Amino acid sequence: MRVVISSYGSEGDSAPLITLARHMQGHGDRVRLLLERDGADRARSLGLDAEALAGDLRAARRRAKGDPTLQLGFRRIAEWARQTRQAAEEADVVVGSGLGAQACQVAAAAAGRPFVGVTMFPIVPTSAFSSPLALLPVPRVVNRPTNALIQHLLWGAFGRALRPVYREWGMQPLPLRFDDHPTLCAVSPALLAEPTDWPASARVVGDLAEAVERGSADALTEGLDPDLLSFLDTGPAPVYVGFGSMAVPDADRVRDAVLGLARERRVVFSPGWSGVDLPSGPNLHVIARVPHDILFPRMAVIVHHGGAGTLHAAARAGVPQVIVPMGGDQSWWAGRAHAAGIAAAPVKVRGLDARRLGDAVIEAGTRAPRAREVAAEMASEDGCDAVDRAIHSAATR
Repeated sequence: MRVVISSYGSEGDSAPLITLARHMQGHGDRVRLLLERDGADRARSLGLDAEALAGDLRAARRRAKGDPTLQLGFRRIAEWARQTRQAAEEADVVVGSGLGAQACQVAAAAAGRPFVGVTMFPIVPTSAFSSPLALLPVPRVVNRPTNALIQHLLWGAFGRALRPVYREWGMQPLPLRFDDHPTLCAVSPALLAEPTDWPASARVVGDLAEAVERGSADALTEGLDPDLLSFLDTGPAPVYVGFGSMAVPDADRVRDAVLGLARERRVVFSPGWSGVDLPSGPNLHVIARVPHDILFPRMAVIVHHGGAGTLHAAARAGVPQVIVPMGGDQSWWAGRAHAAGIAAAPVKVRGLDARRLGDAVIEAGTRAPRAREVAAEMASEDGCDAVDRAIHSAATR
């Protein structure tokens, strides 16, 4: 089967889809990925067929004071639709995710191909919880209408940006619906129970994780450079600090907090796109990109921004977390992880300092037993297989 998977977003959006593509390709499917530039580069390095979608998210985040992701989406979504339609013409099914999911759905309809949505957080309206994109908590009684309102506002805004494409292709704008195609929420059921008021087309399927053979010493050291291995082997398990693809709003404040933590604890720091520049020292080891599933099992606590991918990787590793949310769905995830007993209370980035960070790390340490329990629950999940089967079912319907 020929599959197009298209998504625009940072590593937390692209990495799970790269994992899915490798899974499907390993089972005989032909998969073409359309991803943000960094994700496409990584996919190609793994031997996958990948094309970069228009736009440079890393550069946009480096230049902007806030998170420019939505603005970039409004500017580029018509181009993403054109790129996806071109690929869809030679495919049997289109899978859309992330910021460009609406472009994928329009492209699939224009090409006459079935569409499958894959999400990294729940987007289908429900009364079970508030919208992950809500700026403030809301009473439970308005959970469902608030979820629906936010989705309709986003659909309408991106729909206006897609008007040139609708005109080019002679199409009427697509309505927002969740009952006419599969919507697969790639989230662990251990962290999010499937709402009972979702339509049959929407499911929680488990996260799309790369399998690491837990019992293998080779698997847990593969990809770790000798200096990092030496640091890990010469003392107690360190605290990991990393903010993924986020440009932190106050790099100096975060830098001081990490240095303060390193005076009390051993720290592995991954700068990512944060803009925080730190040198390695006796108690602080600075790393480039290392796969989370390899590194995290050797950490005592994981400090991160609350992206769904990092949160799931820490949960799979059975390591407690400290979440410093910086935007989007991250505050929602921070609350879910805290309520699940696997993370300390969220820490606001604007008030971050060495004392608050150190206190949160201590609190997280008390949650280690629950973190191990959740990891055991997640061990039997196979989100890739569930999504693979749903895609095949949609393509042959």
